[in-house]
Amino acid sequence: MSGVSRALENRDMFEASPVLKLLRTDHAPITLGLLAAHLGAEVRTRTAADLYDLLTGDLEELRLHGIDLPRTAQKYCATWVEQGFLSRRASREERTEEFSLTEAAHSALRILDQVQAPREAVTSSRLALLSDRLRALARETDPDSARRIETLRQEQERLTAQIETILELGAEPLPEHQALEAAEELYALAHDVPSDFSRVRGELERLHRRLRLDLVEHDGPQGEILDQLFLGVDSIEGSEAGRSFAAFHSMLIDPVQEARFNDAVDALASRPFAAAFGPDRLRYLQSYLSRLQRESHQVRHAMIDLSRSLREFVRSRQFEEFRALADRLRRPQRLGLAIAPSVRPQTKLGIDLTLSTFTPRSIGQLRLLSPSERTAEDSLEHARTAVLDLEALRATIRESEIDMVELTDAVDAVLATRSSATIAEVLAAHPATQGLASVVGLLVLAHRHGEPLEDAAELVSWVPQESGPGRSVSPAPASRAARVPAYRFTQPIGEAARV
Repeated sequence: MSGVSRALENRDMFEASPVLKLLRTDHAPITLGLLAAHLGAEVRTRTAADLYDLLTGDLEELRLHGIDLPRTAQKYCATWVEQGFLSRRASREERTEEFSLTEAAHSALRILDQVQAPREAVTSSRLALLSDRLRALARETDPDSARRIETLRQEQERLTAQIETILELGAEPLPEHQALEAAEELYALAHDVPSDFSRVRGELERLHRRLRLDLVEHDGPQGEILDQLFLGVDSIEGSEAGRSFAAFHSMLIDPVQEARFNDAVDALASRPFAAAFGPDRLRYLQSYLSRLQRESHQVRHAMIDLSRSLREFVRSRQFEEFRALADRLRRPQRLGLAIAPSVRPQTKLGIDLTLSTFTPRSIGQLRLLSPSERTAEDSLEHARTAVLDLEALRATIRESEIDMVELTDAVDAVLATRSSATIAEVLAAHPATQGLASVVGLLVLAHRHGEPLEDAAELVSWVPQESGPGRSVSPAPASRAARVPAYRFTQPIGEAARV
């Protein structure tokens, strides 16, 4: 490859690579340092509230060191999601959001770690690890049975010779410097493994979006859609990240492999080179499987949620509604392309569109009203109290309540001249001053104090009364009439009704 070709390729890579974009952003060292401390170690996922609290204290301390960080933790997290440092998802355990590092952020952290603590160019442990893996790969991919048997016999002879040497001369441990090199190589390999889960999680989310888009834009039958759906899920498991996840998951659920791993780590902790290797690295390896198990469960839950969401999306036939909406959106686009050669973009169509009167605004524009910030300009004065007008008060009460006292007096006045009276006879002697309300009040009094006439009814009439302070001056309204159950008053109501 020529220098010009390599230069152009590097330019395109710098523009397209998400990892290099993150390293070129403003405050990238600060951002990666904070996120590595809170999301790149043992804890890989935190709720929004927990991350905000941790970052708030860090930002305040960084400001004391003269670093310009004017915004809040919430705003910085939102910016980091847009830039690609963080991924934000709904939490499964709590009704809140949770943050985790993206695949690009993990890659950027690995680059910084390699720059800060570069590995030695040549180590025997790395060459031995590479040689062992190459021999194992060549042996396991050989289709010739005879050669595989011969290779296994040579390995058997080598192991037999080692056993005889140990029985004769005793076990000779690996020199401390070589053991330390091998342990550091294994630690570096183990440190890179958890970031693979972020890559699998990212591929799952991309697959989710692509399958939903295929479901909406697909024109075939529903059975074909389901086939594509499940083939898509299988494709993620067959990808490089999916195979890596499957291998890790199979090891994590195998109790024998877990016991062997823990026994090996405990044995390394008792070796002489463990002190030079470091207690932090040993603790990392001791909790390595439990950390991988948590990451594996999160990816497994993501796969389950993906399958469940897509099944429900198809079963409920929601994709048909989205497909119809997409067709309506594409229809004017196709029409616009068809008329584009003959109609200019600035041509007036003569059509008026009624826009919505609702103007959306950001919630950040809202401000709380503080009554203490506003004071009255005029001085407070004592208001003059007016003399209470009893007639006006009575008129006001009559506007909202039935005047039972007036109706009781009307019934008693009629019974003073005769032995009995019906509701119609009472209204004939004392018209309904409150209109329909007076009729209703007489019915209440008759029900309480009168005697019902079985299977009998009578016709009562009244004149509607206008109420309210703004009574209009209009011709007298026509009278109204209604047939009500017949009652007969025989005894004066008196004080019993008033109570």
